[in-house]
Amino acid sequence: MYGTKLETIRKIHNEGRMAILDVEPQALKILRTAEFAPYVVFIAAPSLQNMTDYDGSLERLAKESDMLKQLYGHFFDLTIINNDIEETIRQLEKSIETMNMTPQWVPVSWVY
Repeated sequence: MYGTKLETIRKIHNEGRMAILDVEPQALKILRTAEFAPYVVFIAAPSLQNMTDYDGSLERLAKESDMLKQLYGHFFDLTIINNDIEETIRQLEKSIETMNMTPQWVPVSWVY
């Protein structure tokens, strides 16, 4: 969310459009309010099965992904494991369509 102003997000919402943001996990604490009512999708690191990790970078990525899930998983509405980029994009597009057409659960504090 670095460089994105909350006022810009408000403007997008007021125009009836959807803001799609790539944010640091700490920003979820700011955005997870009734005003923004975010639908949070976490794109997790790929499974290490069937992958060659010559320099250990995939293992580090998987550990970081697991850590983020543990610390911030309660903010996530959906987790997609990025084993195949095309399939990840399809799942993301489908989730956005579904989210737009289906009533979503929200915390009771957002309603009252």
